[in-house]
Amino acid sequence: MKSFNAFAILGSVFALAGCVVDVDSSSEPGDDAEVDEQTAVAEQAVTNGAVNAACAQSLTLRNQPGGATIGTMYSGPLNGVSKFYVHSTSGSWSYGYSYSLGQWGWAMTYYLTASYTETGTPGQLGYYYACYRSDGTAMGGGVG
Repeated sequence: MKSFNAFAILGSVFALAGCVVDVDSSSEPGDDAEVDEQTAVAEQAVTNGAVNAACAQSLTLRNQPGGATIGTMYSGPLNGVSKFYVHSTSGSWSYGYSYSLGQWGWAMTYYLTASYTETGTPGQLGYYYACYRSDGTAMGGGVG
């Protein structure tokens, strides 16, 4: 598990004054760990019929739940928050459109959230972003 001082990264834009943010180690690039059945739709921060954020450093888009990889969506201070339009959700998987990949496919619902914010232009001075999963895990950063 990684921890970092969100105040140093996010600054006063989000008024997090010294808050520590946990970044789940399962969101490492190339890692797509299975999630327990407790990730029922009711417990998710995902919103069907809306643009959601991929709240992970990387999130794999698949051709079916647990199927072959179509591509990987990346979120970070240089490329911004990867956005995913959620058409529908079934169990721990959501079907939708990845704007960064330009493809339709399936993504793990646990890592998607409609609770995100970003200001500025990705990769440019003054860009900040934050996203929040339903379990309280937060991810954020910026270019300062």
